Amino acid sequence: MGVLKDKRLCGIASGLMVEIVFVSISLIVALNFLKGTSWYIFSSALRLVFGLAVLYLLKKLYGKDAKEVFRFHHPKAAFAAAAGFLLFFVYTAVSFCVGAKTVTGLTAGPLISRVILQQLTTGFFEEVLNRELMCEGYRYTKGGTAVKLGFATFSSVIFGLIHILTNWDITRFIETGIIGFAFAVVYLQTGNILLPMILHFVYDIIINLGSYTEWKETEIFSTMLSLRPAAYAVMFVLSLIVLFRKEKSGKHIKRR
Repeated sequence: MGVLKDKRLCGIASGLMVEIVFVSISLIVALNFLKGTSWYIFSSALRLVFGLAVLYLLKKLYGKDAKEVFRFHHPKAAFAAAAGFLLFFVYTAVSFCVGAKTVTGLTAGPLISRVILQQLTTGFFEEVLNRELMCEGYRYTKGGTAVKLGFATFSSVIFGLIHILTNWDITRFIETGIIGFAFAVVYLQTGNILLPMILHFVYDIIINLGSYTEWKETEIFSTMLSLRPAAYAVMFVLSLIVLFRKEKSGKHIKRR
């Protein structure tokens, strides 16, 4: 297939194929066979296996080994590029602390399998797939802000769609898409995928704890919840501003 030989597009093409197979297996198993803790353990193992498959594709298609993938590239620039998400994360953490009344029903099984293990493998798999593999083709183009924006947007749209496959929700699509966009900007600007992995994991911990949390009905908590759309907007605008700056990772054209 010609597209798989074009380094500008092979990451997107192979990434979509991985995404389709992963989602298909996940839906078949989740809808017909496993529930609860057993599902979360299976899901974690599946994400780990597919994440390793993506690492193989990165090596095969782009010559990037695991050591290169997990190197903490340009740490200062990476944190600066993640400013939009970091502000959003602080807002989310503060909202949780302000509004959480008590955590209930969270036994050892769900804590280990869902809150920790599944989110750890999710951060790994989704970032190497949706950011590194699908955005790596940018470095084999002639570059430019428009091209970079195109890769980041494509990554964010796919990321948003994946999160609403079983239940269409335009709000969730936009919110997850913006988060995906912010992580894509970090990778495109610095080549650092480890920071998005860590941030993704920690953020998902808070979100999943929310499923077991009883909330306070206070004015300050209600006010913070009402500001959530604005928090997403700020994250997107800051990430967009960062995207327009010259990337630190270095544009290297290696078209074959």
